[in-house]
Amino acid sequence: MKNILYAIILVISLLSSINAAGQSTLFDFPVAPDTCSNIESRCNYSVQHFWDNCNLTKPFEAKSDSLLMDAMLTYFDIMKAGADVNVSLSSVRDLMFKSQANHDNFMKLLTIAEYLLYYHDFDFIDDLYLAFAKSATDATWLKKDVRNHFVEQIKRIESSKLGSPLLDFEFTSITGVRKHLADVKTAAKLYVLMFSDNNSGSSIERMRLSTDIAFGKAVESGQIEVVNIMIGDAPKKWDADSQSYSSTWIVGASKEAAEKLDLRMMPCIYILDENLNVIAKNKTVDFIKNLMSS
Repeated sequence: MKNILYAIILVISLLSSINAAGQSTLFDFPVAPDTCSNIESRCNYSVQHFWDNCNLTKPFEAKSDSLLMDAMLTYFDIMKAGADVNVSLSSVRDLMFKSQANHDNFMKLLTIAEYLLYYHDFDFIDDLYLAFAKSATDATWLKKDVRNHFVEQIKRIESSKLGSPLLDFEFTSITGVRKHLADVKTAAKLYVLMFSDNNSGSSIERMRLSTDIAFGKAVESGQIEVVNIMIGDAPKKWDADSQSYSSTWIVGASKEAAEKLDLRMMPCIYILDENLNVIAKNKTVDFIKNLMSS
């Protein structure tokens, strides 16, 4: 686990560095032939052949880490531009299988994928990242604690995948009553789950959301149900800050929510449909405010 954290720090520190050799790319990217007549076929070709000119057995040099990051971003951007999901997943599995010829390369690719998921604004498709994470759990040469890290990560992501029902969890309400998320089902068409903690940033974001006029009207009319969950054990006495929550919100605390769900930031917002299926995840208050104003 220490090796992963060290690699993440290394990648972050090199994001803005300039390659000493003055290279513009780490290797030559593929060019789709003219026989690929539409966007999907061109993207599929580029994704399938993206790493053909990269020697995965040769160690990636530290001075080229920023270029490797650029290559990964380009790779994912092509996928998002129109590649078939199954083609993209197959390409990731093939990349990670071949990169095991050099364990350091494997770990760098895995670390960049994790960095983009948790510390970057890149919009990762759940299944795409899971292909990276599962390559780690299948790598028997990895230390047990490192594999377990990804095993737990996979469980959290799969419990809260886009388009799937959010895994139910227990919380303690502000009045001390223990409930489950499934218990709060109403006639609302949308559910906004806001997971937060005790830091000042969470308090500010809660206030920004609770004072948004358009959002408030949607809540009061019953179109939207808000469930604000403080991460951790329910405090013996709620903060004075909690008294400022909107009376139309359901407020509670849950330790198991962070253990079960894919929460990548604090505060963190999930949007569910009337059947508690995940429509959007790991969003910000700005995302909600923009949604209400559009």
